[in-house]
Amino acid sequence: MSDILIYILIAFFAYGLGSIPFAKIFSSKVLKIDLKQIGSKNLGALNTFRASSKKYGLYIGILSFLAVFFLDTTKAVIAAYIAKEIGPVPEISLAIATFFVVLGHNYSLFLNFKGGRGAASFIGILLFFNFKTFLGYLVILLTAMTIGEALAGRKINKKFLKHSVSDQVIGRLIGEVIGILWIGATCPVLTLSAIFATPLIIIAHQERIKDQLKKIKNKTYLND
Repeated sequence: MSDILIYILIAFFAYGLGSIPFAKIFSSKVLKIDLKQIGSKNLGALNTFRASSKKYGLYIGILSFLAVFFLDTTKAVIAAYIAKEIGPVPEISLAIATFFVVLGHNYSLFLNFKGGRGAASFIGILLFFNFKTFLGYLVILLTAMTIGEALAGRKINKKFLKHSVSDQVIGRLIGEVIGILWIGATCPVLTLSAIFATPLIIIAHQERIKDQLKKIKNKTYLND
């Protein structure tokens, strides 16, 4: 089998696996919630947390978040692991698998090419392949979000971290771009994967970016 054909098969497999909408399945079948009508209306782990917490309380919210996060990361890990094992060049194989599993998650075959935003899928790949890289990446994201929230004028109190993680989209995306450098330094085999996946994640957040910029301009951001 030619290298090109293997890469094509990796792409199709990763996209199909990424398309499985675990957040929608879990929220509708287990929680009896329609995520498209709640919170950010995003079909992902974080909005599952928002919706389930609102309806069932914090503990159920946390468990629901962990369940969806685990499922979304697992499908990405499976795609990336198989790609690395069968692909001719690991860096290229991983990059193709990462790109298409995130693409499938964001533009699912089963949801009329709609879906989540891809962050959990990509983070799962980092967690599986290099724990140190995963931890450093999370620190970079959290730092960028907290700095962004402080610059936006949020008072530092007991809800500051919650708002930073839940609301600070621009800071987080800047952190993800900076995170590519960290990935390149600590896990070079995933550098190309990060370069491929990050633009997809940013594009999927464009409406939230516009919404945050609008609220900052109108001085209503801190009212959330």
